[in-house]
Amino acid sequence: MERKLTAEFEELYSGVIYDSLIFDLDYQKPFVVDLKIKNLTSQGTFCGKAFTCLGKKVSKTEEINDEVRIEMFNEFTEGCIQVIDTSSNNEVAHFGDISGKLARKFGAKCVVIDGLTRDLEILKKDDFPVFCKGVTPIDAYAKWQIVDYQCGITLPAMGGGFINVTPEDYIFCDGDGVLVIEGCLAEQVLELALKRKTNEEKVRDEISKTNDIKKLYDEVGRW
Repeated sequence: MERKLTAEFEELYSGVIYDSLIFDLDYQKPFVVDLKIKNLTSQGTFCGKAFTCLGKKVSKTEEINDEVRIEMFNEFTEGCIQVIDTSSNNEVAHFGDISGKLARKFGAKCVVIDGLTRDLEILKKDDFPVFCKGVTPIDAYAKWQIVDYQCGITLPAMGGGFINVTPEDYIFCDGDGVLVIEGCLAEQVLELALKRKTNEEKVRDEISKTNDIKKLYDEVGRW
């Protein structure tokens, strides 16, 4: 069921999902991730359950512990999207091409990072989608590390504030950005967004046939 749902979401685009949440469901919580987090490597549309990761700054050598990061890959599920909350760290690369190879090997479609990556050209060659704020060569060792996973995290929201993300939520990523869809609403949002897509496709078709935009607007409503 989950695989079918995400496959149907991937036939959509973020605009109709946004409109479904805002105009149809009057959704009041933030769900659009800040525009600074964008796709830097591979074009496409991706939807999957969030595999959440929490990272923290390391201040002492004795705090270094890679065991959590190593163990987490065994918990990945096929078709998940890795989501990394860096605790607002912008000092190091929180991801790289080996992280991408491992994420893909264990089932992840892509990664969404509230932070930075490195090895950008290799990630592009690997065609692994990375949504993040930017790039730096600075390694995270002894500076930052993942300390927990499949826990509640946050991502920065458009317009300020934060979006709460849990492992039950769905992440939708395309060329317009990243959306967080509450797991309990996913099926309803999908149904509404499919209807909106059908309506918009009708508008696109009718535009080629008529110059009477007022009549078109009256027939199909706002687009």
